[in-house]
Amino acid sequence: MRVRIEQADDLDHEEVIIRCKRMTPEIEAITRQLQQIDKPKAFPAFFKGDGQYYLSLMEIMFFETDAERVFAHTASDSFETKMRLYELESMLPGYFVRVSRSAIVNTLHVMSIQRGLTHVNLISFRKSHKAIYCSRMYSSQLIKKMEERILYENK
Repeated sequence: MRVRIEQADDLDHEEVIIRCKRMTPEIEAITRQLQQIDKPKAFPAFFKGDGQYYLSLMEIMFFETDAERVFAHTASDSFETKMRLYELESMLPGYFVRVSRSAIVNTLHVMSIQRGLTHVNLISFRKSHKAIYCSRMYSSQLIKKMEERILYENK
């Protein structure tokens, strides 16, 4: 793959053009990464008890709803956020993926995906006892994101 950058002073805004014979998983991954650049980077505070916490997204393993509340789970703790799951989904970076109606997972923390008899997968995380289920409807999207992660990590 060749990479070529052309600078042009007469542009009103930046533009990235990808020329390819056919779409490959690698090119799709590059496209998604480029689209993530425009997403907002600021993130709200998280709450636990009377405390207000400012966590890095890299610390968060997954977001999960519990009735009306949304929680961010780290390896050893959980924190409440005031945002809804669909709001989080629209602003999280590309390494987060929806895995059920009630959960979004950080694929960088996923250690294993165990397939169940009912097509519901159990997701286990690195350095944590926590686990979460991925529903059948979202499993192909999760597998695709995990394959992208492997491509990225093995370069």
